[in-house]
Amino acid sequence: MAGAADGGLVLPGDVESVGRYLTAAKAESTRRAYDADFRAWSTWARQRGFSPLPAADAAVAAYLAALSDAGASPRTIARRLSGIGHAHREAGHPSPSEHPGTREVLRGIRRTAARDGRRPRKARALDTQTIRALVEDLPAGVAGVRDRALILTSFALALRASDVCGLDVTDLAPAGHGGPDVTIRWSKTDQEGSGEVLALAPGVRARTCPVRALQAWVEAAGLTGSSGPLFRSVGRGARPRIGRTRMARSSVRLVLRRAAERAGVPLDGLSPHSLRRSFATEGYKAGVSERELARTGRWASVTTMRGYDASSRWADPASARLGL
Repeated sequence: MAGAADGGLVLPGDVESVGRYLTAAKAESTRRAYDADFRAWSTWARQRGFSPLPAADAAVAAYLAALSDAGASPRTIARRLSGIGHAHREAGHPSPSEHPGTREVLRGIRRTAARDGRRPRKARALDTQTIRALVEDLPAGVAGVRDRALILTSFALALRASDVCGLDVTDLAPAGHGGPDVTIRWSKTDQEGSGEVLALAPGVRARTCPVRALQAWVEAAGLTGSSGPLFRSVGRGARPRIGRTRMARSSVRLVLRRAAERAGVPLDGLSPHSLRRSFATEGYKAGVSERELARTGRWASVTTMRGYDASSRWADPASARLGL
């Protein structure tokens, strides 16, 4: 049935189109996270006799406080609040996440956590020597070839797990700098898909050259001249089957941890984000300009990028120049 809108007609097909584009406005992973956060809130609210939607601001504030008392991190609590707010906005209700009292409670939770020494854990940065160790002892076979290419490419281009898993074969293009241009079609900070083209330069060692590693994977997986996902699953056996779908982001963590265990690299603080933080740290140490580091890593804020650098605080500290 058609509906009236400002004197006109909204047809069923119009509503379907609007809904489709509203869905596309958020990444699938973001929608899943929002749904999970709202379900968690709904369960707690019903147990306490509150209405989950629309929610009373005082009830949401009590929920945030309960999460903090239970040991949840401020980051987790802020994400839960975002999920609650998203559900309210979708339903046409005022968002509790925008209420001044709720924001003040969240601010107090963050200050309390900082005072108690509960700060967000950062991924551990690795030096280039450790990155080499991760890939030099990978097992023979197609899976090892893939893992080498994935680790080296992620480190060399400061890729997130979502970035590297989102690459397609056609995102690689020959270039004049000795390696391919790599197109990042969309990312966490580029949800509208403006895209960025990055230059993947050859390395100085054959075993750890990201360009050679990437080409070896393309050839071993039979992806030359094809399309579809670049990094895929690899089956087991003498003649492993190459999957057709792209690797899940969670698989990047498994690849990295398996490589670390083989190389004897400690696992504490190691995550896919370690490769991105390592890029910033090693880039600073090598004297790469902040402009180029920010461009490759696609950091909009230099302040944020500097937070990824684990070397600056001791490389040339100001306190050493005070003549004490």
